[in-house]
Amino acid sequence: MAGYMNAGRAASGNWRGLTGERTGGAAACLVGVAILALAVWGGVTRAEGGTACPDPIKIALTTSMTTDMALLGVQARNGLQLAVDELNAGKGIAGKKIHLTVEDNAASSTTALNALNRVVGGNPLVVYSSMISPHLFTQSDVIKREELPFIIAGTNAGLTAQGIPWLFRIHVHDGQLADLTPRYVVEQLKKTKPAIIAVADDFGLGASKGIQATLAELKVKPVAVESYAPTDKDMSAQLLNIKNKGADIVMIWGRPADVTIVLKQMKQLGITTPKIGNASIVAKTTLDNLSDEEADGAMAIGGLIPQASAEAKLKNFTRRIEEKFKVPPDNFAPAYYDSLFLLKEIIEAVGCDRAAIKDRLAQTKGWQGLMIKYTADKNRDLAHTVGVYQNKGKTPVLLGTLNERGF
Repeated sequence: MAGYMNAGRAASGNWRGLTGERTGGAAACLVGVAILALAVWGGVTRAEGGTACPDPIKIALTTSMTTDMALLGVQARNGLQLAVDELNAGKGIAGKKIHLTVEDNAASSTTALNALNRVVGGNPLVVYSSMISPHLFTQSDVIKREELPFIIAGTNAGLTAQGIPWLFRIHVHDGQLADLTPRYVVEQLKKTKPAIIAVADDFGLGASKGIQATLAELKVKPVAVESYAPTDKDMSAQLLNIKNKGADIVMIWGRPADVTIVLKQMKQLGITTPKIGNASIVAKTTLDNLSDEEADGAMAIGGLIPQASAEAKLKNFTRRIEEKFKVPPDNFAPAYYDSLFLLKEIIEAVGCDRAAIKDRLAQTKGWQGLMIKYTADKNRDLAHTVGVYQNKGKTPVLLGTLNERGF
């Protein structure tokens, strides 16, 4: 199919460069029942050619709003809430307002599961969750059981490989990055002695494994493979081992709080080896806690970050997010924002039938978002474009984009 096109949104460049009437007493009775049903349901309308929608249309989100994980988790809320507010300021979806419920995952998979069970009890049409992969693996059985369209941004490649047809990802994942990043390191940067340091959870270890597999395809062996616990505050032993092994580039995979520590300690230890990693390296929440010298020169490959672009529409998006939430958007906020506009087009075509929404999401092809086009692959991953960045002091500069092979 041609896909769902959202006019007025431009893409970034690629690297390279509801009855008939009846009369009489029985009919009057039926009319009364119908009116009662409308009152009970709060009023429903049918989208064109589709299933009736309630008023309001309920969507739910579980994400980390407290603890260190909030540095990332609030981005999901911010992007989604902005989209809800902008749609509600107009005609909403299918003429109905949207009601967003948000529950806090904190930093615990158990909390994330409890949060999901609470929001599912509210009978939402669609459920969102965050980008924290361990939380998502814990939640996935509930989504499979409940048969709810479930939209995530978690980056562990295995999330959408579980065979759950209700689960969709709107952000690039580590399987893609674990292929594109080492290829860039070897083929573009011409490095032959890379080292890897990653956070020791589903997110980081999954990425590290993928990077090593791609390096093996490229006939390059990492000189060191290191990891650290998510709560660690001292990575100096791992970093010194990398230095002693003569690495010519360090590939860093973590979240803003721990990536900040890695970059600070590299500076403290006098390690000047070039650095590249996931988008946490250029996230504002990381850069705000680094000096110019600690941040300068570090590179990242990951989801596209709006504030690194000079495009007026992205500067405007960044301004709206910052004015509303007092937090700058990172690479996740645009993905959650985009996804609700995609859902709007789908719901207005098929109505508020969960199975139909799920099927249309799986048919998405070339739908234009703020920064990228979305196409669903066989695993229901929708994002296939990444940005290549480098910090100039504490300012990330977009060097270009890369597409997943085959896209």
